[in-house]
Amino acid sequence: MIEVRCRPTIEPDARGGWNLVLWAGEPFDYSTPFRKMLASIADALGQEAFACIKLPAYEDYEDFVEGTLQFGDETIRIYYEHSLSYLVLTSDSADTLRRIADRLAPLVQIT
Repeated sequence: MIEVRCRPTIEPDARGGWNLVLWAGEPFDYSTPFRKMLASIADALGQEAFACIKLPAYEDYEDFVEGTLQFGDETIRIYYEHSLSYLVLTSDSADTLRRIADRLAPLVQIT
């Protein structure tokens, strides 16, 4: 299950491309399980195509974490931030993010 505060959205990225935004947990709550959420996302996407996450090593009180999600032939940029409590997947393709959002929909629970 992927617990979020509101329905995930796909929005234009200010630097170009598109963002799939998931608001999870409360701001500055370092117990929000972003890494676990990403593992669940990769597991769900792996049912459709190869999926692999690359993140830097975990650090206590980590914030502003950047990484990548390989989804089939596409590399999706990952960013999560505990201070605002959100996870963003960024792609040049809104269609790719819609595919991801559709695949994740059964796992998303709004709390």
